[in-house]
Amino acid sequence: MSMERKLITTVLTIICFTLAASLISMNESYSFDFYIIIYLVYATLLILLIGLPLSILLDDLLLRIKFVNHVLYLSTRILGYACAGVLGMYIYYVVMGAGEEILNFKETSGMTLFGILAAILFVLIDMGLEVLLKLRRRKS
Repeated sequence: MSMERKLITTVLTIICFTLAASLISMNESYSFDFYIIIYLVYATLLILLIGLPLSILLDDLLLRIKFVNHVLYLSTRILGYACAGVLGMYIYYVVMGAGEEILNFKETSGMTLFGILAAILFVLIDMGLEVLLKLRRRKS
């Protein structure tokens, strides 16, 4: 696992997530520009402080498992990241002092879906960079 690749993945994920979440959230009350600023601030902190450490932990765990089927490995990796997105949002709720509201699915489902979106973007970007770096090494 390359820490440099993880940091590049983090920056690209922050940019992609900010754009995607802003497009999803914009409405007649608040413009795209407003959401870009809001998501950039919050996504940067959450992805750096929660997403990146969970990613490193999950990848380390997956490296210890000897997968014989590459499709099973990729599926497990994507599903693991989706679960990490859920976990990351619940860590955020606990840190922010949500209390019993954490158990209210109606209140937490929207933000949890954004956590899953960010995590899936992270893993897809990371896998893409992994492939690009392997191809670059072969050419060298």
